[in-house]
Amino acid sequence: MLKRLTAFLVIIFIVTQIPCFAADENQYKKHPGYVDFSKIQIPRDAEETVEVFLQSPILKIVAAVTESKDQALAKMLENLLLIRVNTFKLHPTETAKIVTEINRIENMLHKQKWEKIVRVKDKKDRANIFLKIDDNNRIAGLVVMAIDDDNEAVFVNIVGNIDMDQVAKVGKKFKIEGLEEIEPEK
Repeated sequence: MLKRLTAFLVIIFIVTQIPCFAADENQYKKHPGYVDFSKIQIPRDAEETVEVFLQSPILKIVAAVTESKDQALAKMLENLLLIRVNTFKLHPTETAKIVTEINRIENMLHKQKWEKIVRVKDKKDRANIFLKIDDNNRIAGLVVMAIDDDNEAVFVNIVGNIDMDQVAKVGKKFKIEGLEEIEPEK
């Protein structure tokens, strides 16, 4: 009986949240920290290995569920509008095309006044991390673009009011490539 009641309450909660999902659907697209990765020309034969697309209503639900176990994670998630992660395994001959796309996005980010905070470029690895600072000197967006020596391309966009200390903790906790290397301020 308790299981049925719990399941019923969860269903009611989700159904009542559907209008919130619709209302928030494009909210992140208007935010200065948003980068539209849908225009990335991923080669047709690229194998998509990971795709994460979490919008504000889902992030708030996750925050509420995790608050008792991890207040830092819950606090960070409450302030976010979007977490998007795309990871693709590429054929080695396609890597140059993705580098061209990364260069195009980098130019766009520079024109939109994003700040490059990390750049790694060697024979086989390339990684860039950008921050968008809003008019109130807060971090409004984070972008990570990387290609590693295994020909895996990674694109991350986190949109919202971002606390870098919290991002570093979450990156380490969930072993998110590109975020787990960020050092929290001391």
